[in-house]
Amino acid sequence: MSVVILFRLLANRLAPAGLSLGIFGTVHPDPVWELREAEEARERAVTASEAKSRLLATMSHEIRTPLNGILGMAELLVATGLDAEQKSYVEAMRASGVALAELIEDILDFSKIEAGKFELTQAPFDLIGLVEGVLELIAPQAQGKGLEIASSIAPQVRTRVIGDAGRLRQILINLVGNAVKYTESGGVGLRVSQIGERLEFAVIDTGPGIPDARREAIFEEFAVVDPEALPTSVSTGLGLSIARRLAVRMGGSLHLAATSAAGSTFVLRLPLPPARDAQPLAVPDCLRGKRALIIAATRFEAPYLAEKLAAAGIEVLWAAGQEASQVFLHGCGKTRAAPDIVIVDSALGAVTTRALGEAARKAGVSLSLIFFSPMERRAFGQNALQAFNGWLIKPLRARSLYARLASVGASSAGVQPAACAAPSALDGFEVLLAEDNEINALIVQRHLEQCGARVLRVNDGYAALQAAQNALNGERARFNAIILDIRMPGLDGIEVASRIRAAEQAAGAAACRIIALSADAVSAIAERAHAAGINAFLTKPVDLARLRQAIAA
Repeated sequence: MSVVILFRLLANRLAPAGLSLGIFGTVHPDPVWELREAEEARERAVTASEAKSRLLATMSHEIRTPLNGILGMAELLVATGLDAEQKSYVEAMRASGVALAELIEDILDFSKIEAGKFELTQAPFDLIGLVEGVLELIAPQAQGKGLEIASSIAPQVRTRVIGDAGRLRQILINLVGNAVKYTESGGVGLRVSQIGERLEFAVIDTGPGIPDARREAIFEEFAVVDPEALPTSVSTGLGLSIARRLAVRMGGSLHLAATSAAGSTFVLRLPLPPARDAQPLAVPDCLRGKRALIIAATRFEAPYLAEKLAAAGIEVLWAAGQEASQVFLHGCGKTRAAPDIVIVDSALGAVTTRALGEAARKAGVSLSLIFFSPMERRAFGQNALQAFNGWLIKPLRARSLYARLASVGASSAGVQPAACAAPSALDGFEVLLAEDNEINALIVQRHLEQCGARVLRVNDGYAALQAAQNALNGERARFNAIILDIRMPGLDGIEVASRIRAAEQAAGAAACRIIALSADAVSAIAERAHAAGINAFLTKPVDLARLRQAIAA
């Protein structure tokens, strides 16, 4: 067999493997074959990515619809005149639902993070409400372990700042959740302060601490806190790694500031500028100059409560034990004036707290409050509670504290507390609501009616289009706003909006505001909605405050 024939046979064998023979018989890769393989691999990856995106979008829609019902009903329930304890339960339920909604967002964003296309939002939000909501969410887990959990927000911190509220909540939930997870006694505190142009969030715990050699390693994926303690030491999973990446993407930092056998402190610093309407937390003027006695022996709850009272202009006295407190109260009216307010921590026990409540009443204290968690509340007998004028629920919200104290402050000053009800934001508004889900429709309709709007509800896209056409023809009052569910029987929300815009243009009528509600948090759907003339695109679970703003804009 000739050399030429052998050369050709060998070349034919190598070709399917993407190899070729050089002029001197050397074997090297075929560049054309490599390019073809790379292109096919890229196409397979794109197809797989698109399939994953479709799956996540479908899962998101199926979960969001019932979740919207849970959160919406909870929001309506809050407005029905609940007492403080009931309201704390509903707020915890809402916080849990919000956390689940955020988790859905995290799942959808995972592919974006992998692709380097992760996006952050920049919008005003209630910082104090967010911080206190995080603690309320994790409090049942902490209190179930017998831990205290509390927050302290410096007086100079503004109530509203600009940034990505969802990502901040995600980071704080991870940090506070980890602190509770690894702490077996004592508690967890979250302090917020202003450091120059940045806000600092310090999460402090009384857990076992982290070895110095692991200070940076714990931010790695699935890092083990203490390898020497295996198998008892637990992995941190992805949480801390994602939290640090988020902090860096937000222009900030996350580090372990201190650790010892007495616990750890994680510090998050972020540039969160104040919103245009930002103000320090409002404090009732009637509280200034009052005197309060705190009777508690806790690491976080008592000092953080004292800081809140001092920020309101209240002179604070603090006693850690029963004996000193009773001596102080028994001396009131003889050697010293009685405090206006006494707050007793239920952790001192039912017998002690009842004795202190009765001593406060005999001393002429205007307002005596017991301070407990929902779990502690159930453990207390009615006799112990009767010694007090009321109670405060842990973890304490600053606004709730000031509102509770203002009742005694205002009455002692001879003035009536200001009415809480705000003017109806949508008085006289005509709103068309197209939503086929009964629960979601009920939530939106009831909320808008409470705000003063008149709502016409229809079940599908064709009925919505007919109602809008009737308004254009003068057969009924014009709508100030039209709310369309994206997925409806018959015509979907985007098609309805497109036809309404065409009808308005044909009639020479002014454009009505159209708001879309969707359980699909997919950017392509939002882009189609805006292209069809929809003014606002809101994802479910619907934030009712944002819905009001979208209607009134």
